[in-house]
Amino acid sequence: MELWHDKLMMLIQKPGLSRDQLQAFNKGFNQYSYLESDTPIPIALWIFDFPAPHRLVEGYFNARLAKREWVDLYLDINENDAIKKTIQFFLLDGQMLRATMLVELDPAAVELFHGTIQKQLDMDYNLADFDRCLVGLHNYVVQNLFSMGKVFKPVLRSGSLTSKLYLSLRKWF
Repeated sequence: MELWHDKLMMLIQKPGLSRDQLQAFNKGFNQYSYLESDTPIPIALWIFDFPAPHRLVEGYFNARLAKREWVDLYLDINENDAIKKTIQFFLLDGQMLRATMLVELDPAAVELFHGTIQKQLDMDYNLADFDRCLVGLHNYVVQNLFSMGKVFKPVLRSGSLTSKLYLSLRKWF
């Protein structure tokens, strides 16, 4: 997962992408989970439940790897900042972009995520420390991590500010 300017992004790399995988991605996901790990360095873990053949797709976030001015901009949120409450997915087959999707996240999930980011920013750690904590999460089955997190449903509603924004952004992709 990455933070770009003021929006959360997730790149999904599927070399040799099949037609079934592309169709499943385009259907979107029914639910997602947000988990803040209880490791010494809290890790923001998002898990999205796509239809088969994708199933659970996970992404983690380390605020130290993002540009600090972008993190500050992302954390400075108000009621009208619809774009800051979204995640944009990019489905790649090797280096070829095959599909994109913009989804509005539940405001409660975004608030939890902001809390984890702030905790990371308030700590003094390096990449090796973070990686040690991340390796500990790989001892869990992804389905268990999904259940340990708080589960949400996607929010994209027709007529919402986010869906209007998505329609206007589509012409750029």
